[in-house]
Amino acid sequence: MVETSILAAIILAAGFLQGLTGFGFVLIALPLLGIFLPLKTIIPLLCLLALCISMILSVQLRKTIGFRDIVLLFAATVPAIPLGVYVLKHVPPQYLGICLGLLMIVFTAHQLLANPTPRHLGRSWTILAGFLSGVLGASIGAGGPPVIIYSTVQPWAKDRAKGTLAFYFLISGAMVSTMHAASGLITREVLHLFTVSIPSLAAGILLGLYAYTRLSDEHYRKLAFVLVFGLGCMLLYNNL
Repeated sequence: MVETSILAAIILAAGFLQGLTGFGFVLIALPLLGIFLPLKTIIPLLCLLALCISMILSVQLRKTIGFRDIVLLFAATVPAIPLGVYVLKHVPPQYLGICLGLLMIVFTAHQLLANPTPRHLGRSWTILAGFLSGVLGASIGAGGPPVIIYSTVQPWAKDRAKGTLAFYFLISGAMVSTMHAASGLITREVLHLFTVSIPSLAAGILLGLYAYTRLSDEHYRKLAFVLVFGLGCMLLYNNL
């Protein structure tokens, strides 16, 4: 069993990141908790905690959420899930992880170094982001990057980008946690760890939200690219 102090520190750091940017909770918590706990415990635990954060952020930023984008994203995500399952059965997951990691690194490096002007993306790009999210989520459990990139390359205010991401992750997280509960993955141990994690999660969120108020739209966008770059490096490292 992981020490309570270690669990609290990890959840605090991950909660801060999610409160600051609207994503990244799993990016921090999964590899660190993986040292102490089995994946069958970590995944449903983190999904429940991330669901709480997404709910809080969605309520806080409810007036800025791009609901039309959310509807179109999910309209493309849901049909892509069976394809993702098919890919999982026939393509080694590490190959997908390597390709996705390289794509994320190259794309975000270009955004950070070239600093292109943000531009509005049309319906076709929205559909593509949702479709890729469904495929990658069902195949390697990494459906977030396409939607994160989609929201951060556009000239949206930081509240709209963060609110749209939070609501997207709220709906997808609720679906995943429901499936976990139905399959018996949310055990007594998971619920116990979830309960003891709440105080540090709340503290992390509050600190992240406070730091978020100090960010400009441009700084938020750059921070998001840096985090996606870090996620790409992690995916590449874990799959090589």
